[in-house]
Amino acid sequence: MSQFVVTQRFMSLASNYDVTAPGSEQVLLTIKGTLMSATPLFSLVEGTDGKELGTLRGNFAKTQFHIYAADGKELAVVDFPAIALKKKLSLRIGDREYTADGGVFSGVFQCKDAAGNIAIEISKVRSVRDKFSVVTKDDIQQEVGLLAAVAIHSRFFEMI
Repeated sequence: MSQFVVTQRFMSLASNYDVTAPGSEQVLLTIKGTLMSATPLFSLVEGTDGKELGTLRGNFAKTQFHIYAADGKELAVVDFPAIALKKKLSLRIGDREYTADGGVFSGVFQCKDAAGNIAIEISKVRSVRDKFSVVTKDDIQQEVGLLAAVAIHSRFFEMI
């Protein structure tokens, strides 16, 4: 099981996020948004400017996001309903399908399979900055959980 905290940076031109271990301030990974992009586009890198580990690409309406590995291979797809009263999503990782219901106000997304097994849990943390706790099971790549948290933030919590 992997645990991370994804925190949006203050005062950055594009949406950028620092990824840390719980209880630590050391930046392990950075998720960098692309400035002036018509659609959401993010890169996951080691440290603050290291090797690229993955990419997140969304559509204009922010209803579908594709997560890619550094080699361009698709790892997962996150789908959001265009119109919904509750914060919901579906996550496809290969041939596995997960769904999550974040409720109206809760901000806790437990991506579960049909049997109810939780693969990823993404929870909005109360903070001055937008912050998410991300927990992924061992058989799920950490890139999927981290970039899915950014997709959730982009779809439901980002003001711009």
